[in-house]
Amino acid sequence: KANAGKIAEHGRRADGIVRSMMEHASADSGRKMRTDVNALSHQYVALAYHSLLARIPDAVVRIDERYDGQLPDADLLPKEIGQVFVNILSNAFDAVLEKQASSDAQYEPTIVVSTCLRDELVEIRVEDNGPGIAPQLQQKIFEPFFTTKPAGKGTGLGLSLGYDVVVRTCGGTFTVESELGQGAAFVLRFPRSAEYAGSE
Repeated sequence: KANAGKIAEHGRRADGIVRSMMEHASADSGRKMRTDVNALSHQYVALAYHSLLARIPDAVVRIDERYDGQLPDADLLPKEIGQVFVNILSNAFDAVLEKQASSDAQYEPTIVVSTCLRDELVEIRVEDNGPGIAPQLQQKIFEPFFTTKPAGKGTGLGLSLGYDVVVRTCGGTFTVESELGQGAAFVLRFPRSAEYAGSE
């Protein structure tokens, strides 16, 4: 009975992942769309967490979502930005679980996902309380094939491809803020949608 319950639980997770993947695969790709950034962020947080649980069923990570209810839309490639978002979250999950393995019981793996309007740009911020990134590595983190993960654990392409999508294709910025031992924050910023900007 216990095994059947676990099978049903993981089946539901797999079903959710497949449904989300099918929705995103059928979504319009390659063309910028006026996008509700809060809804997009929440959707991909759920997808990324389901993916984590499918990979590590007993993982427990607290996710604190703080979305600005007054946030304007942005002109984005939703599917591509979603993939960037999942990659950032996947890296954050790995970071906090790595720190948990070497910390005492009081440590709580936590990721904060927030949105706001900063300097007239729509901002998405993904912040973790993991081990952080050394200053010398922060300079290389968006380079192709560079990875801080052990051999065989990462391609080193996720952040570099994400940088191309965010900066070159969507006209945004993609930066990292980190202090060694204190966690890391990845920050995406995009221009507001032309329709919204034109209405002011």
